[in-house]
Amino acid sequence: MRGHEERAILRAVEGYAEGFIREDMRLLLDLWDYRAPEGVSYVAAELDQPLSGAEELRAYYQSFLDTLIVHGGEVTNPRIFLKGDMAYVFCQFNWVYRVRAGGQVLEQPTRATFVLRKRGGRWLYQHFHESISFHYEAPSAPGLVGTVVQ
Repeated sequence: MRGHEERAILRAVEGYAEGFIREDMRLLLDLWDYRAPEGVSYVAAELDQPLSGAEELRAYYQSFLDTLIVHGGEVTNPRIFLKGDMAYVFCQFNWVYRVRAGGQVLEQPTRATFVLRKRGGRWLYQHFHESISFHYEAPSAPGLVGTVVQ
């Protein structure tokens, strides 16, 4: 049963990219659990404040659909933690898109964290948080030893 649930959870996460690729507002909005008493929240990588509720999500999604053409949003490195009717997912989206007004195709790796709840047989988002992913190589310890800052 656990494998079946994890596949269903992964399909719910992949639905986010599918909604943008298909330019399907209904699909995007139907991913969320609006009946949750604590509400829903989304922290987009480019925003300083979380979005909350269907109307804020709709306005945000519409701005993206009006501005960008999404060609791909592959989900990679998923880690799923299943806790009864709750699931926590950590993954990366590898977005491929371009601006509608013209321009080159761009790629953007994005780190994502989801909190989902199973309701009515479906896994729905309660919270989703994105952050920009980039490669960082820490300096080696010997290079730091003896460094004096004046």
